[in-house]
Amino acid sequence: MNKFTLQIFIFILLGTGAIAVSNTPTNSLSKNSIIEANQPKRLKITLTVNDPADLKIREGDRVIKGQILSDRDLERKRLNRERIGVLLTINKIEKAPLPTLKIAPELRELPRISYAIAETEIQQAELRFSQAQKNLQMALSYDPFITAKANVDKARTGIEQAANEFQLQQRKLDTVNGLKGLPPEMLEHETEKLRQKHSVQETAQAQFDFYTAEYRQIEAQRSQSIGDLQNKVQLSRADLEVAQARLRQAKEDRESAEYGHRITLARRAEESNQAEIAIANQKLDREFKLSQLQEQLSSIEEKLNGIAQVKSTYNGVIKRIKTQRQADNTLTVTVTLTTESSLSITPEN
Repeated sequence: MNKFTLQIFIFILLGTGAIAVSNTPTNSLSKNSIIEANQPKRLKITLTVNDPADLKIREGDRVIKGQILSDRDLERKRLNRERIGVLLTINKIEKAPLPTLKIAPELRELPRISYAIAETEIQQAELRFSQAQKNLQMALSYDPFITAKANVDKARTGIEQAANEFQLQQRKLDTVNGLKGLPPEMLEHETEKLRQKHSVQETAQAQFDFYTAEYRQIEAQRSQSIGDLQNKVQLSRADLEVAQARLRQAKEDRESAEYGHRITLARRAEESNQAEIAIANQKLDREFKLSQLQEQLSSIEEKLNGIAQVKSTYNGVIKRIKTQRQADNTLTVTVTLTTESSLSITPEN
């Protein structure tokens, strides 16, 4: 059999690494050798591992077909731990209760309000004020001094008349006293008339004093009455103003309550909108996290599926294990395997 060079390249994709298996026969076989047609004498197997512990063989080990040469079990365990952690996180998020919108109790409308009582109080106060004004005007328009003034004026006239008559009688008596030869009876008569005139004058003065005192008493009483009526007008005006102020205050309070009610409704609507937005954002965030975790889980499972055990395809002995290079936390190792068939063959010199 002619010498030949048989090269076999096997590429097994293993996630982050690959294995290249090549065979270059180094010895020529004798004609008496019995070998399988496609079985090489020596194989060079290139392995990519993450850790030296991933190699399950050592130089000098005898291996059989199907025996594990490398297994990235540390990486598999790490990925499995990550996978379990992601699954637990997904389960926790999925079991967490979804946020729900809490419906606040409906805000009741403000009760209807009536201003009838306040308006009635204003009407009554207006009537009292109007009546007090009328009473005052009537009191001012009525003059109770007419008779009293007339009496005083009449008494004053009587005094003046009595005084004039007394003075005339006095002058007459003086004239009579100046005449000679008059009988004494005439002088006595004139003197008596003078006394009567004086008595009339005193009576007129007394009557004047009486009517004047009466006038002053009426004036004092009228002044008191006018003052009372004026006080009643002021009090009734104050009552009217108080009633009007109560109505204004009631309306202002109602307007304030209605404004506050509108503000409360607007605030509750805004809070409800904000709550809905917050819940929607929480749901979106939940879906986003689940999506990210699902992608992370798919990546982990893809990596796990890419991790495979490298097994020997022949029986033989591990002659050499050589580290070729290290890059990106991976080791490239070349394993030289001498097959079992070549071990029983004596190579030619």
